[in-house]
Amino acid sequence: MSLSGFKPKTETVKYPDGDFAVRGLSLDDITSLVALHYAALSALFDKYIAEGVAAAVLEGAGNDDDVTQVIMDLAQQAPALIADVIAHAADERDQAATARLLPISTQVEAIETVLRLTLLSEGGLEKLVATVTRLGTQLQAVTEDRAA
Repeated sequence: MSLSGFKPKTETVKYPDGDFAVRGLSLDDITSLVALHYAALSALFDKYIAEGVAAAVLEGAGNDDDVTQVIMDLAQQAPALIADVIAHAADERDQAATARLLPISTQVEAIETVLRLTLLSEGGLEKLVATVTRLGTQLQAVTEDRAA
């Protein structure tokens, strides 16, 4: 198989009177999302590290309530991030404003689907967290170098 034959796995998310396909996030998506929403992601990551939720999830001791709490915190603290994740995963980055208008249940289903597909493609939560952490650290270093 050649590179041109690669097609990321997608799943359909339904909304009233329609549907759209989402895929797992790619490195390009994650880099873009970290750059766009670094402060919100950093604050949430620090919170979940401090509360031990991240460690519990990484060790397999996390539960659906932990994932739900992360999604609810994202919705409260970074609603634009949720919309951007959905738009990136649907390959319609210019439709983040439309994604914000989707019913709440559709947004939650889309985020859960994107997370599951991303974890499948990345080889699990531990590898994904390591990638995001490394990208965040590199982005912070570049930002600090530019400010100096």
